[in-house]
Amino acid sequence: MKPITVIITALLAMIAIAIVGATFQLTQAQPPRPPGAFRMMQAIENTWAAIAFEVKVDNKTLEKIRPLFQKAWDDRKKLIRESAGNFDAMMDGMAKIKKDLDKKLRKALTKEEMRKLIEWEKLQQRRPPRR
Repeated sequence: MKPITVIITALLAMIAIAIVGATFQLTQAQPPRPPGAFRMMQAIENTWAAIAFEVKVDNKTLEKIRPLFQKAWDDRKKLIRESAGNFDAMMDGMAKIKKDLDKKLRKALTKEEMRKLIEWEKLQQRRPPRR
């Protein structure tokens, strides 16, 4: 092999190694997604489904609480739009939306219905998150 070919090959190998290293550093700098983050983003629809299918409230109650869920849903859409990829802000905002929804549900559901909902949510939190 000619000396110039060896030099060019060595330079190309070093450039390739540098690109791989830089890519690795960039991907390692990204914060990992916390376990259960997907669950947090689905908190509203999960709570609605639990109330309808696990707690099994009557239709009159579902009609009464529907506006609470509509507001939470609209707040969630606004949060996603406004947080523009800021994952921490999105998670904090979803926690607040869920807390506000739960506060309103405590007034709308019976104590027994709320107890069943809380039990169901605790059970879901113990399940390992999907990756």
